Amino acid sequence: MNESLIFNILTFDFPKENLTFYFSKEEIGHSQRLHWSLFPNDIDTIFPNIHNDGTEFIYTTFKGEVEGYTPLSINLSTENKALAKRYYDRQINYYFRKVLNQIVKVGFIKENQVWLPLPNLSNNDFDFYDKYSVKVQIAQISNTPEIYISHDAVARVLKRNVAELSQTVSTTFFKTIMFRNKLHKYADVINFEDYNPHHAYPVLNIHLARVLGYEFSLQKNTRVKPNHYTSFLSNVQTFINTYFKTKEFAAMFPLHSTNLLKVNPSKVATTNPVGNQLLFGQKHYNTNQYLGMLKGPYQRPKYTNIHFFFVFHKDSFELVKTLHTYFEKGIGIMPGFLKYTNVAFHTEKKFSVVFVDKNNPIPEIQGILDQRTFNQDVKYFAIYVTPHSKDKTTEQTNEIYYKVKETFLNIDIPTQVIDPVKMSEQGENFRYSLPNIFIAIIAKLKGIPWRLPKQKEDELIVGVGAFKHIDIGVQFLGSAFSFNNNGTFNRFEYFRKDQVDILAGSIGFQIRQYTAANNKLNKLVIHFYKTMSDDELEPILKELKNLEQDIPVFIITINKTLSKELLAFDNSLVGLMPKSGTYISLGDNKFLLFNNTRYSNEPIKKTEAWHFPIKLKIECTQPELLNEEIVVSNLIQQVYEFSKIYWKSVSHQNLPVTIKYPEMVAQMAPYFQDGLIPHFGKDNLWFL
Repeated sequence: MNESLIFNILTFDFPKENLTFYFSKEEIGHSQRLHWSLFPNDIDTIFPNIHNDGTEFIYTTFKGEVEGYTPLSINLSTENKALAKRYYDRQINYYFRKVLNQIVKVGFIKENQVWLPLPNLSNNDFDFYDKYSVKVQIAQISNTPEIYISHDAVARVLKRNVAELSQTVSTTFFKTIMFRNKLHKYADVINFEDYNPHHAYPVLNIHLARVLGYEFSLQKNTRVKPNHYTSFLSNVQTFINTYFKTKEFAAMFPLHSTNLLKVNPSKVATTNPVGNQLLFGQKHYNTNQYLGMLKGPYQRPKYTNIHFFFVFHKDSFELVKTLHTYFEKGIGIMPGFLKYTNVAFHTEKKFSVVFVDKNNPIPEIQGILDQRTFNQDVKYFAIYVTPHSKDKTTEQTNEIYYKVKETFLNIDIPTQVIDPVKMSEQGENFRYSLPNIFIAIIAKLKGIPWRLPKQKEDELIVGVGAFKHIDIGVQFLGSAFSFNNNGTFNRFEYFRKDQVDILAGSIGFQIRQYTAANNKLNKLVIHFYKTMSDDELEPILKELKNLEQDIPVFIITINKTLSKELLAFDNSLVGLMPKSGTYISLGDNKFLLFNNTRYSNEPIKKTEAWHFPIKLKIECTQPELLNEEIVVSNLIQQVYEFSKIYWKSVSHQNLPVTIKYPEMVAQMAPYFQDGLIPHFGKDNLWFL
């Protein structure tokens, strides 16, 4: 196996001698509170019966000898790992904050993020900071303590203070504040005795950026994709060389080396390369979605007659004429809709819907639809040319966008949205967007652009995702999407976070439908957006029991936040990104899966994304099955393959549709009437 892989990890030794920590049941002076899960192994020697007397928290000064605190000898190499981690995180904080006088942001579980000023980037609006997470783990990857170093992103701190901004901006948009060169939560800093809003400066967040009219992302959306692997590793190595090669750091953390930790080759495996292939029309196989579609979709929509019509603002008339030409004839080497999809593109004359009011088009659109006669033998499809660019959305324009979708969904007409600003700006380059538009239309019409070349087996895959709605600040559970093992979509149900019981009922409904059509089910695989709790799993198992389904349930937690905390780099390859399908065992049935378009040693195209890996955690209601290597590898293979049936784009995705699709639905549904999706919207992919 590959011996050139390295983690963004350094390892170090525990102290050779015991340390003395100090503890108290009462908070006396400056100390750190410890939950019972962080109690030292021998805490009952100084606080007898503490595990049985209901004590939830104690306090520690760690090595600081303070009156009122009781000493306890600590051997970190055998101590409670959670306590050892907390101690080392504190040491990291002390080193950067006190020894080096740097700004450190402390997270919920005391993890440290170092903010390094970037004076060369500062402008009239912002001060810029480079963010690095420095996190300690105890023997997660190796047999010794480890330091993870990751380069997170660049932060911007407004030069306008809270006193000035609050005159025009609600303070609800202030989350993190820079005050006296330290970072604080806004809710905390306003209670400080010395707090002065004239000296408090908000950190830009996505909500505040929207209100103030700033672009939140600093990355330019270009066809040439930057290689994040090379920049990430370069930044991490510079950080190590600058801050970890000092005598002060060595005294706290006796590093084995300042070279990053090599990945144990025995922990590395690869998915089956067959999983890179997709099946298109004319029984054509290809690893490239764009090229594969030149042979047509795997399955055309089953509707006999399909009629398209445009929905647009009156000022977009000429642009719609151009768009119609693109659909008929294509642009440059990109063919038109018929040639690319093998589906006729027909529009009826005088059937378009033209509205006047950009800010409230729904009444006009609904009025026209109410007067329109629809042929029952025709499947209609609406192409909505929005007057509001997606790059400059507001809550109001978002609502219009989704309400238009809902209006047509209510009469069983799918829609495809076109951004005219994007179309005009791109000019001839709009040909790169057309394949994405065309395949999404095929999928919305219940066709199958491509599928996995697998034989159908008696298993059901259900994906459950979550989405925290930025505009309304509420987390929605998303939906339960049901698929066969070959990637064929069945249907979905949508619900909110407080409706976990409905999740179990939905999965039960999917099972009943499946077994009614297929007689038997051998296993249920759930792709979940987080670790599934017993409370969430129990009603699902109860449902299976009620259905007399004595089958194993595999739960795969898929970290939908792409892994930047833990990465691996391949020093043998130009660009450092490991080949697609490489996965690394992290122990305890946790894995790091690389899912990209690098199928050989050759560099990928400049237009391809340099995807970071995703994290997987696999659990089973019959744990002994996870001892079988073939079972685990097949489950990882399935996650890998399900990322390739994303029908919104011909570009590669590295998250499976079982996680991506639920997020997309949860983003839109809250804008619908009463948050409800029409019944016939449950078995098609209208949201693409």
